[in-house]
Amino acid sequence: MTDSVVAPHREEPFDHGDDFLGHPKGVYVCFFTEMWERFSFYGMKALLLLYLMQHHHFSNGEGLDVLGAYGGLVYALPVIGGMLADRWLGLRKSVVFGGILLILGHCGMAFEGNEATLVNGHYVRDGLALQVLYLSLALIIMGVGFLKPNVSTIVGRLYDQDDPRRDSGFSLFYAGINVGALFASIVCGYLGQTLGWKYGFGAAGIGMALGLVQFLLGQKYLRGHAEPPDPEKLGSLEWVIYGVAVIALVPVAWLMYSVTAIKVTPWLVTGLLLLVLAVLVAMVWAGWLAFRRNGAQPPRVAAMWPSMAVAVAATAAFAWLAATHGVVDYFHENTTLALVLMAVVFLGFGVWYVGFLVRRCSGVEGQKMSALMALIFMCLVFFTMYEQTYGSWVTFTDLLLTKDIAPQLVQPVPDIHFGQDLMANLALFAKYAPWSIVSLLLAPLSFVIAARLSDRDKTSMLPAWLFGSSFALMLVLFVRDSVVLPQTAGSLTYLGAIFLVLLAPLFTWIWGFLDRWGMDPSKPIKSALGLLFGGLSFIPLAIAAQHAGATGAMASVWWLVLAYFVLEIGEMCLAPVGLSAVTQLSMPRVVSLMMGTWFLATAFSETLAALIGKLAAIDVPEGTKLNFAEASTKFSSLFWELSIAGVCFAAVAFAVAPVLRRMMHGVK
Repeated sequence: MTDSVVAPHREEPFDHGDDFLGHPKGVYVCFFTEMWERFSFYGMKALLLLYLMQHHHFSNGEGLDVLGAYGGLVYALPVIGGMLADRWLGLRKSVVFGGILLILGHCGMAFEGNEATLVNGHYVRDGLALQVLYLSLALIIMGVGFLKPNVSTIVGRLYDQDDPRRDSGFSLFYAGINVGALFASIVCGYLGQTLGWKYGFGAAGIGMALGLVQFLLGQKYLRGHAEPPDPEKLGSLEWVIYGVAVIALVPVAWLMYSVTAIKVTPWLVTGLLLLVLAVLVAMVWAGWLAFRRNGAQPPRVAAMWPSMAVAVAATAAFAWLAATHGVVDYFHENTTLALVLMAVVFLGFGVWYVGFLVRRCSGVEGQKMSALMALIFMCLVFFTMYEQTYGSWVTFTDLLLTKDIAPQLVQPVPDIHFGQDLMANLALFAKYAPWSIVSLLLAPLSFVIAARLSDRDKTSMLPAWLFGSSFALMLVLFVRDSVVLPQTAGSLTYLGAIFLVLLAPLFTWIWGFLDRWGMDPSKPIKSALGLLFGGLSFIPLAIAAQHAGATGAMASVWWLVLAYFVLEIGEMCLAPVGLSAVTQLSMPRVVSLMMGTWFLATAFSETLAALIGKLAAIDVPEGTKLNFAEASTKFSSLFWELSIAGVCFAAVAFAVAPVLRRMMHGVK
């Protein structure tokens, strides 16, 4: 997230003799730490919506509100966590503290309490279990804030600035993210919906604990690059930071509670909506001014009046359209405090951005910053569509799709009831649990053994053979679990990660091939392609929904497979833009702020995704059956609308791509 320099006296010199399979051993330490962290994060996320709806009997809309607030805060707090690590705590202490919070949070999620019961037409929920739930979500949010931004920073510091292995090292590290996400769904999603919620959430917690232990055992391989920048200055401030973070758990937990318990007043929603529209138009207006400027001096006020009048008129027109087409009413009904908080943050940033662009940037600088904001907006739109995979896609899969990829090969799982005999319970668990659990344990263990063997004999091929064999076993066991185990709506979220893993080498070759021939698409074109495929990915699901409604039977899961395949093509197109655009197009004096803006855009997309997903909220009252016609109509309407929106945004992105490329002034 940031690249501030660690104090020289704390670092050991780069030692290329300490490599393993061509990279520093510390990269593998970070690989497995991030793998387990993402395993815990995505494993819990795959279950959260279904758990809220099926155990605590939240309505579909309430569950989406909690999911959106959780996802938004998870991506917002790393901005603060990265800053604290850079200035005071150091990367190692931040990762360890974040890991401890995550373990506690996942352990809390394993406390189910009593299932909600229907009394006189209303559900009565376990109050203690809900309090534990909100506190656990707060612990996870805070833990991710301290851990996530700092592990990737450690990877960057393990290489010299001009080390040619640097990019491939980050590719290896990001593979850990994908591996963790891949196995999270197949393990946690399956356990949670088959053996019990606590087993799915508990597996996520155990995974994070193993990741933290592995990180602590691998400290020597980080070679001092994760220590505090100024240990003497840190002193007692370290415990102050920890204390403030623990105290902050209370307002975060309250915010998670408030999204379903507190109704935002309509006048506040209307006012914020108008202000957000005004700031959005003002940001476009500032970009227009930057595009028209050539010199370093800010434009004269008199010269801005005509375009300013157009901006005011545009704001009024958008407000009128929103009011007459039901947008304002929809926000009145569905806005949560989490969305209000993010709107306020956006307003503060937007006002700063407009002032900075108009008064503090030269023409070239303003154009680069405007191009960057356009790319950030494209990513916000894409990930608003993408995050439907954990919202509306999950509920759609649960209600209207078959689940098994190869039904004829599936091993039936009976209703499982554990008794008092520990050994019998373990045997029963082992019989029906995913075999991938074994490979997930063996992979980091094989690295620890391989690293120690490599320390003793750097010429031996045994460490590489041992490490490679563990990953081959992971693949075999994963294929077995995905085919033999009965799949659930939660476990099928692994499809996104598996296509990402399969497509990544292909797209790496495609972009490299096009670059060698001078045909590599620009960042705006790649972003537009991402939006296009993101929109197209909803078409298979819309067709599946219509088929289910017409036949009254569940549609094939292969529609979901096709949707994920198209969506991940979009992500592969969008991914190269990534954070590199921030470092290349931001002004040096605000690069950290713009990096934070990138993460905040992701946070905003999580909350918006939940808001949009509520358009197809489906609740099946206890004792009744699903109305296939009603459900299919809601889902097909949502999916067609998102598809049309994605394609329209892509068309606009393609149209403005030449202008954005010109405004980037040679940045590839």
